[in-house]
Amino acid sequence: MNLLRKLTGKTRTVVIVQCRLSSTRLPGKALLPLGNHTVLEWTLKAMHKVSADAYYLATDEASAPSLKEIASRCHYEIFAGSLDDVLDRFCKVIEVSKAEWVIRATADNPFLFYEAANDLYAEFEKRSEESDSGIDYMTFTGLPHGSGVEMFKASSLLDAASKTKDPYDHEHVGPALYNHQDTYKCEFIQCPEEYNYPDLRTTIDTKFDYIRAQKIVDRLSKNIQAKGPYSAKEILSAFESPAISNPILFIPSTEKGRGTGHLHRCLQLALETGGDIYIPEKKEGTLDQCGILVDEALQNGLHPYQVVDSLDCAGQYSLAVCDNFITSSVEGKMLSSLCPVLAMDEGAEDTTFADYLLDIIPSMDMNRRANCVDPSFIPLPKKRRSAEAADAKIHTAIVVLGGEDPSSLSIPAARALAAQSVYVTVVCPGEVSMEGLESRLSESDRQFVKVVPPIRDLKEKLSEYDLVVTHYGFTAFEASAANCAVILLGTTPLHEALAEKYNFVCLGPEKINADSFKELMQKPARLHHGKTVDYEKNLSEYLVTLSQGKRILCPVCRCEKSLDPVVARIKERTFRRCRKCGMLYQSWTVQSEQTVYNHDYFYDNYEKQYGKTYLDDFASIKTQGVRRTSVIDMLYRRNHSSVTPTILDIGCAMGPFLSAANDAGWQVFGTDVSQDAVDYVQNQLHFPATCSAFPEIDVAKEFGVEAFDAVTMWYVIEHFQDLNSVLEAISKIVKKGGVFAFSTPSASGVSAKYNTQTFFEQSPSDHYTLWEPNRADSILRRYGFKVYKIVPTGIHPERFPKAKKKNLSPSSLQFKMFGAASRLFKLGDTFEVYCKKVK
Repeated sequence: MNLLRKLTGKTRTVVIVQCRLSSTRLPGKALLPLGNHTVLEWTLKAMHKVSADAYYLATDEASAPSLKEIASRCHYEIFAGSLDDVLDRFCKVIEVSKAEWVIRATADNPFLFYEAANDLYAEFEKRSEESDSGIDYMTFTGLPHGSGVEMFKASSLLDAASKTKDPYDHEHVGPALYNHQDTYKCEFIQCPEEYNYPDLRTTIDTKFDYIRAQKIVDRLSKNIQAKGPYSAKEILSAFESPAISNPILFIPSTEKGRGTGHLHRCLQLALETGGDIYIPEKKEGTLDQCGILVDEALQNGLHPYQVVDSLDCAGQYSLAVCDNFITSSVEGKMLSSLCPVLAMDEGAEDTTFADYLLDIIPSMDMNRRANCVDPSFIPLPKKRRSAEAADAKIHTAIVVLGGEDPSSLSIPAARALAAQSVYVTVVCPGEVSMEGLESRLSESDRQFVKVVPPIRDLKEKLSEYDLVVTHYGFTAFEASAANCAVILLGTTPLHEALAEKYNFVCLGPEKINADSFKELMQKPARLHHGKTVDYEKNLSEYLVTLSQGKRILCPVCRCEKSLDPVVARIKERTFRRCRKCGMLYQSWTVQSEQTVYNHDYFYDNYEKQYGKTYLDDFASIKTQGVRRTSVIDMLYRRNHSSVTPTILDIGCAMGPFLSAANDAGWQVFGTDVSQDAVDYVQNQLHFPATCSAFPEIDVAKEFGVEAFDAVTMWYVIEHFQDLNSVLEAISKIVKKGGVFAFSTPSASGVSAKYNTQTFFEQSPSDHYTLWEPNRADSILRRYGFKVYKIVPTGIHPERFPKAKKKNLSPSSLQFKMFGAASRLFKLGDTFEVYCKKVK
């Protein structure tokens, strides 16, 4: 190929990959193993698929000896130069290699899109031929971070190096050209569509990046030794895995005295989801079985890189799942500041830190509501006893009190059962020696009692026993589902209370004796709790779905540090009240689908909801517009001349309000995100309108109007996630003394007041703010507006509890009084705000 280039007179092109081993964030990352190669080898092999005349690895003197063999194996020349002055290093490689064009890559990018690099080369060549002066620098924009390269003219870089003394230019090479575009012709070109994934990250700069890279290789190699490099299509396909695109970090309790159940569950979930698990370094107070359980999980398929011992990278996860028993306030706030948090079976009273609360094991009544309460996530045994076993005499029993048995109740319970001639299997807690337990048994006890080590997959062995003796927790529900008789031991007062609440037979520590067990076993049927759960849901799949949710800041304040109080939790969303501005807002959601305002929305979908299409309802909506226009007229015209005022309706839909305002003598303008709606306004109503999202629209460019006398939004304002930018933009385009009017659902109306949970459950998923009449003025004053009038709408007397209970007739006096009260006390389920620009 090189000879062909010389014969055809083509420009000599050299690939230069820069590398050093002295990275501060991840030292020696180029030599870290990745599959069956090092990170550097992946990069070098990918760049060798890019057409060039020579390939160089540019490194520093200290790193060169460690890299020389790899460079040779990958058919690269190696050049050692300055450690810190990378620009000088490149210039010297250019001189040595006699390069005319250079394609630059960095060694920490093992997933380079070599196809895109070849496309960039072709584009550089094409534009250089088309331009008299040529191109000095070019790169694609829009590729994943870490999958792109740069290309530049060698002579231009040599010239730039001789002129710049900027340390940044000398450290990063490319800026020596593109930060001086008055001298050099630099082009940043949107990459081809098949590579356009700017939100993805493939580089390796941190420990978390390295974990992600290992997951990518494992997913693409499918346990086969990867030859590499991967194509762009293959690399992108890896991000279809939620474990890579929406990684989960499991944080179990590893504290002594809290049992092993939390750790067991999180290890299993990490195995099933591909998530990572936080296991801190062992210290005093750490669960003794921690290392053993982690080792077992590693033998069962958990990858070593999935076990992390630091929370330094917690901010990179889509979701942290706390399975802590009780999360301290300090830990909760710390985690919440880093990433979205799901708390599972959380025992803390203050759960403000949690974006999502999931209760699986039925718990005591707490002063908080969970997003989801669902015992069907408890993994149930497949092996079950027959229904007839409920009346059978008890001959065999298993005593299992988790991984610790902190109250040492196993042996007293076993001895009490042995006294009834029941054959007992005691599962030895992991932190207790079997010899120690056996030494507490008498010779007569040992005829009936045997001590065994922890049993793998215990839930599938429960059906082998007539009776299961345990404490309140997963095993209790698993034994019940297996149709075993169940007796719980009250290891703590809380466990005793929970057992009683959920109808389990329970013995407190003082009642664990032969007489108590004898009495209970006389009627074995009452020891059969019955199935608490009839079917089993997949917890791993559910958590993967939740990992795709997102946290939302207060749309007004946009404060990232504020941990606002929770006001409501529903299955798909969480709502908070901003401490600074008082706004109720949707703070977390797993619902990502947005309403599409197309033809179907205004016709089929609208008809399904209201019994007629939007156009059929046009006259009725216009009637509301007439009333609204009269209020705006009253506020505006009394202090202004008779010159025709201008009004912009944001979210104008098919124009019923524009039509009403036009009839009232206003010069109307509309904007909407629906092209169908805008087409109707333009072609049928003949009003100026544009299809554009607010606040991105340039009204001066679109309409030739810098500012309006009035701006309106009818049931639009609640749809903005960044309401601050919206209100700032409205403030700029409303003249001083002008009117801003909008309508929105009320979070203090009759439905919200008397049926609060249902109100939040029925609030549309794309309503990010929930306004209240009494807080509107303080929020709007931030943007220079003063509220002059609030009109309660959506009056529903039938929604008052007394009206509903008595089934009042609309013609009754009481019904009318409820309606009057709704207007007087602003209890409508919707309301309108009319304010003026005062500064």
